[in-house]
Amino acid sequence: MSTVTISGTNKLAERILTDAQEEARALLAEAESAAAFIRHEGEKAVSVREAELKSQKESAVKSLISGYQTRATLDGKKDALRKKRAVIDAAFDRAYSAMLALSEEKRKAICLNLLKAQAEGGETVLPADADRAALIALVAAMPERKLKVSSGSANIDGGFILLGDGYEKDCSFKSLLATVRDAEETAVYQLLFD
Repeated sequence: MSTVTISGTNKLAERILTDAQEEARALLAEAESAAAFIRHEGEKAVSVREAELKSQKESAVKSLISGYQTRATLDGKKDALRKKRAVIDAAFDRAYSAMLALSEEKRKAICLNLLKAQAEGGETVLPADADRAALIALVAAMPERKLKVSSGSANIDGGFILLGDGYEKDCSFKSLLATVRDAEETAVYQLLFD
């Protein structure tokens, strides 16, 4: 009877061992399957994150390039505008030089038009040295305006300063050209650059 018991015990032990091995194999297979699933999910998450980062990087690069292009375009426009401004300044500087180089008779005509337009009556005319003689003659020719020519001269290249009670009017050639420039600068720009 003891042989049967040992043999039965051995069989029972073998069966327990076999069951344990099968259970261990099943657990191992399940663990491997779970590990494979986790690895696959991890790889998938890494792949998604890599795609997100790549997209963010491409977007940042495009944005950076676009910013540089915009700045370069603006800098180019500013430079072109600066150069155009220099051309316009040179054109008006030439016009001023040409105005100062006018004959005495033409300068006198400009002063006459300025006196007629600006003098209200009773003012003192402070002339530019270059136009003093013309202005003395013009004031003498319009006694109804009751103007007088100052013994001093204005520190200007051409024209005069009109001094009244509590006011002063700049009738210099420079001021006249500045008024023309304000009114005509856009037209000059279009003439030169359009």
